[in-house]
Amino acid sequence: MVRCRRRRNFRLFLASQGASQSGTWLQFVSLAWLAAELTGSGTALGWIAAATFGPLLVAGPWTGALADRVDKHRLLIATQLLVAGQAVALGALILTGTASVALLYGVALTFGLLHAVENPLRRAFLAEIVEEDLIPRAVSLNGAITAAGRVLGPVSAGALIASAGIGWCFVAIAVGYLIALGMLMLMRRSALRTTEAVPERGAVRAGLRYAWRVPELRIALMLTAVVATFGFNHQVVIPLLAEQTFAGGVGTYTLLYTAVGVGSVAGALSVARRDEIDVWFLTVAVIAFAVANGMIALSPNLAVAVFACAAAGATATLFVTAAIALLQQRCDPAMRGRVMALSAMVVLGGLPIGGPIVGWICDVAGPRSGVAVGSLAALLAAAAVARRLPKRSTTTPLCRGLVQAS
Repeated sequence: MVRCRRRRNFRLFLASQGASQSGTWLQFVSLAWLAAELTGSGTALGWIAAATFGPLLVAGPWTGALADRVDKHRLLIATQLLVAGQAVALGALILTGTASVALLYGVALTFGLLHAVENPLRRAFLAEIVEEDLIPRAVSLNGAITAAGRVLGPVSAGALIASAGIGWCFVAIAVGYLIALGMLMLMRRSALRTTEAVPERGAVRAGLRYAWRVPELRIALMLTAVVATFGFNHQVVIPLLAEQTFAGGVGTYTLLYTAVGVGSVAGALSVARRDEIDVWFLTVAVIAFAVANGMIALSPNLAVAVFACAAAGATATLFVTAAIALLQQRCDPAMRGRVMALSAMVVLGGLPIGGPIVGWICDVAGPRSGVAVGSLAALLAAAAVARRLPKRSTTTPLCRGLVQAS
């Protein structure tokens, strides 16, 4: 009976994720497009990304420690309500014609603060819903839902911007988070595998020391940090590619972003087929991402760019989902909130650093150069990790990881 309830809870959690992630990506895309319209500057887009993800980079260790000591379910419910409220407020300001660039920075920062609390909570809460042996598949399915949100968000943004106006995007964001709130409230708390919080002095320092002490955790986090900082800046480069490289409008922007999202779904689902995830597999996935991302930079036309964006989305999400699954399985349950916060920091928190840098490169050398920097960083990170890992046997070639995942 408890197992059935956990499965019911997991289905409700996935439904909540679908609604909230669609809203999250709808907000990312809408804010980026509005900033591009108001400023036309890659640097401004980079600072919007910094305001959105900066709080997670700064406060991640503390919000992770918070996730290890609070009722994750109840706090998640509160965050959904607060995010819905900020979306309603921004939508009202845009619809009344009172929005400004300064206001965009303020909204991005507010959302970033809420996201810094919510993201580690969601990642750690997943392990309380399903049994230990089901965590890799649960992470994979959750990653697929998140990736699907990357498809629905941009598609919805494009449709709403073209038809009703960008202000209604934020009304839709609020609706998505209210649906997510409802799904969380329907979950049965008696079936949760809660971990008893143990009061601990220096919890933040203890979490950082633990993540550094375990080799697999350390390598996975460092590899993700480099790749995410310089390679996962699609919200900065795609609007500029659409406008400047391919001379398109919102339709081109939506098409490229949707291609990334569609590829991401396939990348996330591929992890569910694997019985084992190790650092070698992560390294292969990073190399594959570098190649796919490089195809975006070299695309001679929009059709090739769409295909390359799909490939980049697939390989990026394959890597991130596998890294999260490895971290979930290899960490102590009492440390899970802090480790998941570090994971969120390196996946999303690197954008405040990489976003302005890549945006500046786009302004100086063009969007293609901004994309190419991400591929170069990924290749260098993969090479550094591969040099320190034991060699695999010749009967298990390196390329088999990608064959099994495809």
